[in-house]
Amino acid sequence: MYEDHGGKTLRITLNNQLRMLSFHLFGTIMMVITLWLLEFENDFLVVFLFFWLIYTIPVMYLHYEYWITNRGEDITLRSSEILIRKNGSDIIVKSEEIKKITIYLSPALYKNSNFQLLAIEAYHYAKVELKLGDEIILTSLLSPKLHKDLKEVKGVLFERRKTLFCQLGLFNKWLSS
Repeated sequence: MYEDHGGKTLRITLNNQLRMLSFHLFGTIMMVITLWLLEFENDFLVVFLFFWLIYTIPVMYLHYEYWITNRGEDITLRSSEILIRKNGSDIIVKSEEIKKITIYLSPALYKNSNFQLLAIEAYHYAKVELKLGDEIILTSLLSPKLHKDLKEVKGVLFERRKTLFCQLGLFNKWLSS
């Protein structure tokens, strides 16, 4: 996140991606250490591989889906507008053009808790609904504290929704097209 003329500029960076993946990486390291202590015995290896896949596949899906959605974008949040820069063009969305911003949060983030059980709980996104019917999706790969950074935009109705798996539904769109 970078300061830009009085606003916060959000973009996908390596640091943001590592922060989003940190809980998963920690869990993976703990599993490998446990396997090492169990001398990589075949029975334990199969069980741990099974749990690691269950732990990893949802995280990789969300991470990829979020990356596809916001790659190459710079989003500047100001008190009266959202500026979106992508592919050399700028889109300015004034706060009075926004119908509402709905933020989809995991149960841990919804409760403002720092405790999470699953690696997917760090992922969250916001849907900016415009009065003209368009919508803009902003994901936590732009900023791991997206739900807090959006408060920079004033005069907008905010709605919070709790969901365990904060998917954007791109997979469903790909299947239907």
